[in-house]
Amino acid sequence: MVIAMHCLDATSKEVSLVPAPENQDFEPVIEVRDLSKVYKVYSHPLDVFKEVLTKKTLHREFWALKNVSLSLRRGEVVGIMGRNGAGKSTLLKVIAGTLSPTSGIARVRGKVSAILELGTGFHPEVSGRENIFMGGMCVGMSREEVERKIDSIIAFSELAHVIDQPFKTYSSGMQGRLTFAVASAIEPDILIVDEALGVGDALFQEKCFRRIREMTSSGATVLVVSHSISTIFEICSRAVLMHHGGILADGLPRKVGYEYERLLASENYGVAPKMTSGEIGSTCQAGAEKPEGAKVLEIAFINEDGVSVSDIWVGREYTIRLQIACYEDFPSLNVGFRLQRPNGEAMYATSTTLQNADISGRKQSLLVVDFKWRCNLGCGTYVLGCGVGERNGTIQSRLFHFLVDHKTINIVGAGKFSGLVDLGATYAGSHLEQFPEKPLL
Repeated sequence: MVIAMHCLDATSKEVSLVPAPENQDFEPVIEVRDLSKVYKVYSHPLDVFKEVLTKKTLHREFWALKNVSLSLRRGEVVGIMGRNGAGKSTLLKVIAGTLSPTSGIARVRGKVSAILELGTGFHPEVSGRENIFMGGMCVGMSREEVERKIDSIIAFSELAHVIDQPFKTYSSGMQGRLTFAVASAIEPDILIVDEALGVGDALFQEKCFRRIREMTSSGATVLVVSHSISTIFEICSRAVLMHHGGILADGLPRKVGYEYERLLASENYGVAPKMTSGEIGSTCQAGAEKPEGAKVLEIAFINEDGVSVSDIWVGREYTIRLQIACYEDFPSLNVGFRLQRPNGEAMYATSTTLQNADISGRKQSLLVVDFKWRCNLGCGTYVLGCGVGERNGTIQSRLFHFLVDHKTINIVGAGKFSGLVDLGATYAGSHLEQFPEKPLL
């Protein structure tokens, strides 16, 4: 079978088809180089005509994308995160071939299925069943192929009870189900999803995640845009952070998630907090640059014998001790820590503010903060991070320093539970009752 590759650049409005190279597995399936997209923004609609007639510039330029370069290989699941207006959807539209760039090149090798918005290719007045045919043909299936797959599409969407009702009567979650079911049914080489996973319920989202894992295990590449960090942590092997039309970070989802948190903190507090990373499993290297306000120097788990440990036993109590260097006088500080799974998912976090503990710092002093903690997490490896900020009432008004990936801890032992966390259920007894006269069904 000859796989087609489309190449869209700023000098052409057409999609050119060429055979994929023989060493396709070693070639990027998506390659973006120096991609830019600029829009002309006018203050008034009539300014468009005035600009043409007078030859005077009456617009300002908005760069939705600016010199973006990115490549994805076969089998990757890449999540794109960022604030509204960062350029995420614009990038996906260019890759999908529905939008031409101002400059640069976007090459895509393979069959593409894109969900750029809910109901793409669907008509609100006709039934869900008829829309499956319309939507399926929009993403490249023949009518015969849709007929062969329609039963499995309906079963996956779980909409058999309303499949013959008009599409406009569906909720956004139901529309998202049908859109995803159709887009993933064509078994594409590349699946592009823009926020469509965020509209369904939790059970259907997990069903979509399983479908994505099945597709990638067969060699498909998936590109996902989501505002939900937890979704990207759950399904992605790689993450990209976009900001103001450019790529701010690219790498492991957990690492990119830290940069996203730093970006959000800089916007919330008006200044970017210091963020340092210690090599996992080693002593923290806090960085040579002297931070303002306060800085985390160390965090340790202390067992009942007063010894710092990295192996934590289920069910035992520990003291989590943080050492904070204060460079100014502070009447109120917020100190906290967080435990994450290696993929970045936060399992537990707390702080002195959340526990309504009022602590202060003194200039050129070392502040030691202790938390008592009983380990109720399931066995496995967890990543430890911590931070310090200035407190104002019940909120943190400024974040000074956040220490990420300081070390890993290993939770070992056998608790009386299975899963990720012990919620404290205990056996409370049992008794026998009279069998009812009416047989149990």
